[in-house]
Amino acid sequence: MQEYSFELPFPSRVSQAMESAAVHHFRWVQEHGLLSQESLPEYRRWNVPEVAARFWPHAGGVDLELGIDIAGWFILVDDQFDGPLGVEPHRVARIVQELIDVVYARPGAVPAVPNKSLTPAASGLISLWSRQVRGMSAAWQQRSTRNWEDFLNAYTSESINRQSGIIPDVSTYLSLRHKAGLENVLIDYAERIGHYEVPDALLALPEIQEMHNATVQVVNIVQDVFSVAKEEARGDCHNLVLVLQHHRNYSRGEALTEARSIVRGHTDEFLQLKARLPALFDAAALPPHDRGIAYVFVDDLQAQMKGCHDWCRSSSRYSRVIRARPDEPTYLEEMRLEGLG
Repeated sequence: MQEYSFELPFPSRVSQAMESAAVHHFRWVQEHGLLSQESLPEYRRWNVPEVAARFWPHAGGVDLELGIDIAGWFILVDDQFDGPLGVEPHRVARIVQELIDVVYARPGAVPAVPNKSLTPAASGLISLWSRQVRGMSAAWQQRSTRNWEDFLNAYTSESINRQSGIIPDVSTYLSLRHKAGLENVLIDYAERIGHYEVPDALLALPEIQEMHNATVQVVNIVQDVFSVAKEEARGDCHNLVLVLQHHRNYSRGEALTEARSIVRGHTDEFLQLKARLPALFDAAALPPHDRGIAYVFVDDLQAQMKGCHDWCRSSSRYSRVIRARPDEPTYLEEMRLEGLG
């Protein structure tokens, strides 16, 4: 467990269905070629099922299985962009375009089972996407497609920065990080896993948008703090702590203190906005059903902030000894990301 922590004013909860859903997940990552049997023991030590069980503490069965699968897919694929691939923008752009094509395909137009001609990343995403959109409206699917596209394209943006030696300033970095983290997609998953959709009128409220943004920022910054040793070891500038040290000449301690302060500002804002919701809903004459959905959504946002912190602090993914150099990736094993031609 890492020594550093944040004081997040939200309850810590874990789904009681985690163990049974984890059995499915470890089989799923192997079926789609995301991980071999040889690397499975170390991957198990990362305890990926727990992060999903904390993000969606009320979920169970196939819903929690979906949550664990998206968490595992992201972690295993994201790690592939460490090392040499991460400084080759043209290759990265080709790889992410294949994945973007998956979420733009008509549901059912792509196979939902592993296909040897697909890369493991594409095969896994097809499985995820086919389950993610099940039962959701066309408008919701379009919204989530845009979030997926923004997230995937951010890999290319980061690769260009690395190749060019660009260290973005704090504002630019946070803007890129808002897309580069998967959190916008994971918030979409809260609706899918919870079997509800936030009405467009609610999503359009500035207060809900600000709470959504605060959640994304908190999750991303918390991840940055716990992964700073990982990024620093391989010379990657895409971490708020390192950006603060570079552009503001902060010491490591000062940068960590600033990161903590930013997170505290976001959680304070979140709670202030939450307290204003009843009066806001009264003024808008919001129907009881929509109010209920809004409060479920807010609870899910809180769970994701707290769940990210608790898992990052305890997972050996971040606490294990860092062995990486810029030319030595940190992934468990290399994954084929480009087609067979």
